[in-house]
Amino acid sequence: MNPKAMIWLSVVLSAIAQIFLKRGLINLQSRNFIDPGVLRLAAGIFCEKFIWLWGCCFVVATGLWLSGLQHLDLSYAYPLVSIGYVLVTILSAFFFHEQVNWNRWVAVAVISAGVFLIAAN
Repeated sequence: MNPKAMIWLSVVLSAIAQIFLKRGLINLQSRNFIDPGVLRLAAGIFCEKFIWLWGCCFVVATGLWLSGLQHLDLSYAYPLVSIGYVLVTILSAFFFHEQVNWNRWVAVAVISAGVFLIAAN
């Protein structure tokens, strides 16, 4: 696989992982697993499929990141991580109906412009 594609896929998987984590925590909260009992919380986390999906996505994303980074300059690859902020904002608004105010959208646009400038090289 192309090293640039590995980096981009790593960033996308990391953003998706954040959505899985949030969904898993929402599920735990709705089942009253968030309480003072540490063992009960740990059991709930262990049984939550979305938290497992979060972990799997991060393992794959980390592997892709390491493989891609072997062949690319860090000064190119690392700024691309910021596209994850953009993806998480968009996915959060879509899946969780989070209200994203105008200031955040401006920040997302600025980040996107920066990523475009880096990726265009």
